[in-house]
Amino acid sequence: MIDVPTAKWKFLGDGLNSKNYEIEPHVMAGVPNPGASDDLLTARDNVAFQNKLFKEWGGGVVLVFFDNLVSQDKDARRVYQTEPEQPHFRGCGLVGGTLLSRAIMSFFVGLTKPRVPIKLFGNLPDALQWAREINRAATKEGS
Repeated sequence: MIDVPTAKWKFLGDGLNSKNYEIEPHVMAGVPNPGASDDLLTARDNVAFQNKLFKEWGGGVVLVFFDNLVSQDKDARRVYQTEPEQPHFRGCGLVGGTLLSRAIMSFFVGLTKPRVPIKLFGNLPDALQWAREINRAATKEGS
């Protein structure tokens, strides 16, 4: 299980199945509640929060910590594939360390073609480095 240091991050608000934090400028953390499931309603709530925040920020990347998630249905996967608003929503890093979270993340990536870059990670430092690279590249391109 990945250590998620939420006490060090700025709390941004609760979603229907998660809590949201600012890790650093233009990098948000989505942390599902323990035992959470993800469906059409929760996915739409998550993406709406992220789209609004990234528009206010002028762009950003979300890192989703999958270890607390126990299931995700096809309707949720479709939302994450089609509803992130570009150019502000720059990317999504999926971070997980348990076998179940890695399986859910792999299943998601294998079945969807998201609008934004997506990548799997087994630890926070690698995910954060990737998010910073995505943000730097977007800043150079002017988005």
